[in-house]
Amino acid sequence: MIDKLQKVAQAIQILRLPSIAVGIIGLVSTVIIIFNSSSHEDDLFLIPSIVALLWAMSTYFFIVTFRLIPEKPSKSLKSIAKLKQNISRGWYWFIGIIFLGTTLAAMALSYRMVSIWLKDYSG
Repeated sequence: MIDKLQKVAQAIQILRLPSIAVGIIGLVSTVIIIFNSSSHEDDLFLIPSIVALLWAMSTYFFIVTFRLIPEKPSKSLKSIAKLKQNISRGWYWFIGIIFLGTTLAAMALSYRMVSIWLKDYSG
């Protein structure tokens, strides 16, 4: 699993800087909307800004975390080195499972927030 996550992270590595830009735009617009909003109509882009920030952070952290993972231990390594490498790979497995769970949670949260936003502002 972590080898597939690494391949995906390396394939979308070009999205690292755009995700930073989208995250900054989402954060700045969220802060501006929160501090300058005087009515419900002024909050039009609050939910999309939060969703954009959420997905930009998720994309960036995915790329940074999984672009370089330890190799599988080779047979030429001694048992201590193999154990160290297996523990390191086990940590990435743990992080991968947590990341998949948070991605599912982000999808559910995004779906809920966008449906609320559409209900409130689509007329």
